[in-house]
Amino acid sequence: MMKWLTSFLKLVLVGLRLGVLLLCVLAFPALLKKLGVIYPQYVVERLLFMTSLYTSAILFYVAGINAYRILNLINQHNVFSATTINAIARIKKMILGMGICYTLFLPFIYRVADSEDAPGLVLMFGVVALVPYVVSVFAAILEKLAKQVVL
Repeated sequence: MMKWLTSFLKLVLVGLRLGVLLLCVLAFPALLKKLGVIYPQYVVERLLFMTSLYTSAILFYVAGINAYRILNLINQHNVFSATTINAIARIKKMILGMGICYTLFLPFIYRVADSEDAPGLVLMFGVVALVPYVVSVFAAILEKLAKQVVL
């Protein structure tokens, strides 16, 4: 039963990685081009937005690779090991980095929301920016628990 569940999670990880790859190749360039046309005056903010988008995608891939490693360790019945602790620590760092990237979106989102008179946009993206921080704290708790079990 456990192998089936971990295989399902591996399949979900592969699907998510393919989705992010499609976003990076198809959606992000089109979005950035459109933002350049609509908001030509926000050059620095658009550059920061673009950099944050692609950086968060790279961080997502690294976190996904480490999650895949943990699933392999679960299949090998070796989940409580130093390798798992290291993988959880890397996941925690990558997700924290994603949160920082999403926080760097906020100046551009604020400018867009201000020019479009859409204050809910800032609130919505603020919540999106907080989610990785919450997940990172959860990963830190898991890391501490795993360390207690291993040591």
